[in-house]
Amino acid sequence: MSFRNGVAGAILTVLMTVALAQFASPSWAATDASPAAAGAPPATAASSPPASDGATPPPAAPARPNGPTEVKVGMYLTQLLDFDMSKRSYYASFWLWYLHDNPEYDPHATVEIANAKSDSVKFASLDTSKGIRWQQEKHGAVLAEDWEITRFPFDRQKLVIMVEDGQSDTNRIRFVADSKNSRIDPAATVPGWTIEGFELSAQDVTYNTSYGDPTLSEDSVYSRVVATITVKRQGIRLLCSLFVGFGVAFLLALLTFFLDFESMAGSRIGLCAAAVFAAVGNKYALDGYLPPASTFTLADVIVSTTFASILLAALAVVLMQLTHKRAPRFARIANLLLCLATFAGYVGVNGYAVASAA
Repeated sequence: MSFRNGVAGAILTVLMTVALAQFASPSWAATDASPAAAGAPPATAASSPPASDGATPPPAAPARPNGPTEVKVGMYLTQLLDFDMSKRSYYASFWLWYLHDNPEYDPHATVEIANAKSDSVKFASLDTSKGIRWQQEKHGAVLAEDWEITRFPFDRQKLVIMVEDGQSDTNRIRFVADSKNSRIDPAATVPGWTIEGFELSAQDVTYNTSYGDPTLSEDSVYSRVVATITVKRQGIRLLCSLFVGFGVAFLLALLTFFLDFESMAGSRIGLCAAAVFAAVGNKYALDGYLPPASTFTLADVIVSTTFASILLAALAVVLMQLTHKRAPRFARIANLLLCLATFAGYVGVNGYAVASAA
């Protein structure tokens, strides 16, 4: 019994010793304890950022420079159709593309064809996989054109397509022409015309208004890219078809000089009347084909000389009526001189005008 009491006392003594050791442990033991074991991060004045498995953090994106966004604009012309001089228009189909680095700029939403009567856009796309914003779209537009008809039908035209941002002026957007990659499709042909050249250039356009912008005092300036297509008309066939009525009128007027006035006076008057109708009819047809012009054109030369020849023929009829009985010799000489003047004047003037225009 005494043995059992001794063992129990020894065990009790060991437990009390362990308990006293726990309560009497120094403060530095708690301070040096592992943060992970304590369940809290280490209390350091300036901790280092966590390691990223040896990978270098990506550099910050460079800030955009102040000033307008530069947009490179290019064009590939695929079709030229429906040249209508009376309506002052033509049709063109072409691709446009834009290269820039401004994610806030969308040319699909703001760019317009400034001289288009109507315009349809399709296949709009955006590609950013090449490190730059590359946007494309295809246009089919009816374009207004102020045709130059001074040398018609041997005229050379410079057709233009004006690409302009309709919202942003040059303080925000500036166009640059991608002339290196811009051209006309070799398959694009226009019947009756020869395509001589294509040029793409950028320019600034000034409008004499601020459009209500309170930050502007007077004018506003917009950037524009202009495509210029030079075409030359193949005019010989058109000269023969459109002006044939004037040639017929001239020949009718010329024939009157070869008819004897005493026996065929009525025929001479009838030929003059027929020449007038032929010339007037051809003039109406020509006016329906050509737009009005402020300058004296090749067509005006042909029309004017035709009516002048008819007038000389009618003048010869009147002169013969007055002189063929009293001075028949003078009447015949006057008739011959008027005939030569009509022929030489018509052929000479029109020949020189056509040769100069062609």
